[in-house]
Amino acid sequence: MKKTIIILSSIWLAVSSTLGQTAEDALRYSRVYYNGTARFNGLSGAFGAVGADFSTLGTNPAGIGLYKASEMTFTFAPIITHSTATYNGTNTSADEVNFGLGNFGFIINVNPSGRGNQGKFKAFNIGFGFNRQNDFNNQVFISGINTRNSMMQSYVDELNTKGVPPEYVRDDYPFDIGLAYATNLVAFDSAPQQYYCDAKYGGVSQSKTISTSGSMNELELSMGGNFNDQLYFGLTFGVPTIRYYETSSYQEVRTQDTIPNFISLNYRYNLQTQGTGMNVKFGLIYKPASWVRIGAAIHTPTWFPSMHDEWFSSMQSNFTVTQWNATAYSPIGNYDYRLTTPFRAMGSVAFIIGSAGLFSADYEYVDYSQSRFNSQFDSYTDVNNAIKSTYQSWGNLRLGTEWRLSNFRFRGGFAYFSNPYVTGSNNSERFQASGGFGYRSRHFFADVTYVWSKMAQDYYLYDADMVNPTHINNYTHTVLTTLGFRF
Repeated sequence: MKKTIIILSSIWLAVSSTLGQTAEDALRYSRVYYNGTARFNGLSGAFGAVGADFSTLGTNPAGIGLYKASEMTFTFAPIITHSTATYNGTNTSADEVNFGLGNFGFIINVNPSGRGNQGKFKAFNIGFGFNRQNDFNNQVFISGINTRNSMMQSYVDELNTKGVPPEYVRDDYPFDIGLAYATNLVAFDSAPQQYYCDAKYGGVSQSKTISTSGSMNELELSMGGNFNDQLYFGLTFGVPTIRYYETSSYQEVRTQDTIPNFISLNYRYNLQTQGTGMNVKFGLIYKPASWVRIGAAIHTPTWFPSMHDEWFSSMQSNFTVTQWNATAYSPIGNYDYRLTTPFRAMGSVAFIIGSAGLFSADYEYVDYSQSRFNSQFDSYTDVNNAIKSTYQSWGNLRLGTEWRLSNFRFRGGFAYFSNPYVTGSNNSERFQASGGFGYRSRHFFADVTYVWSKMAQDYYLYDADMVNPTHINNYTHTVLTTLGFRF
């Protein structure tokens, strides 16, 4: 595990002052959790062979072929996140609340069956709207005592290893190490021609708060049909939009009086990412018998031709010698680049128990090592090589069931999103469980679903060869309410 994390840390130091994009950024925008309607989430997204739900426009577009009437849906999806972190034996937690939309969209039934249509082509439907694919709202708080080193020492090691002249430090590392040099946290001794810092051997309390917000939503235009009530097909043109915001505050405070001069530091970092992409999805659902449906879908890679990052940082120092206290600010970094996220393939099956209920299952194949950055002006060879060596191809599994009692529906589901890292690396599996109910009449329906999820990960405050990992558990609690109208 540590070998891979060290590679990522080295690449981060190499690009943080120039390009800014890392392998972790590629993974963030490649993982898709398909939110959408409350009914869809009630089955944990296992709708690939079920169809007739607006969310299927983003998974298996053939689901649009099962509609027999026009429809409008709207989903309200507040989310509560809770995180726990363990660093050097200290346990901390943080919470975040966000109010968002799960979906909004229309289905137009152009040629509904049952209105004089006696041919084999039963229906043609058009859908447009949006589905939420990922939610970035979260907060993590990390705190603990480090008796081995400090972040300042990681900066010192970087400068001494590369032999950076003092007059170049601010220009070569304007967003991190350069700020530490400007605020006297890192100093240069001209006699041995070496950099040094006060807390070389630790003895500091370290803490970090990381707040993220934003989402990835996809605008979708779909069309599909029903051939002889046996074969359903659909095509979706997707336009995903990314809005990601991150603010972090890192602090070190000395815990031992034996550390000379240094009292504390505060390093703040802000990042904003925006992007718009495009993809195409195609799907089929085949009904060989009334009690079974088989679905398949293919998603092209998503191409983001207009990604834009903006970031800036600041650092503040506090010493026993007050004349050394200082605050330094970085310039505002701006960069435009392109990102391609992986191809996806899905296979689905659903068993229909008459008019009583159903069981369904979806398997999704995705190879996270296929993500790529590129730019008109710079090479992303190192970062793209890190993506290829760090991530793997695997699959995600979704299971769901729904049961009918008069006009009411009761649902449950489970989803497993596999570890995207290669064997022996950081584990980032995600588990999801859901349950809900709904009411459906001829012209109106309402659904409510509760979704619980958990994802664990290891996080390093700085150089993974120097600092122990922070073990983080992220929990989300989402309550989705969908209102729909048929006409």
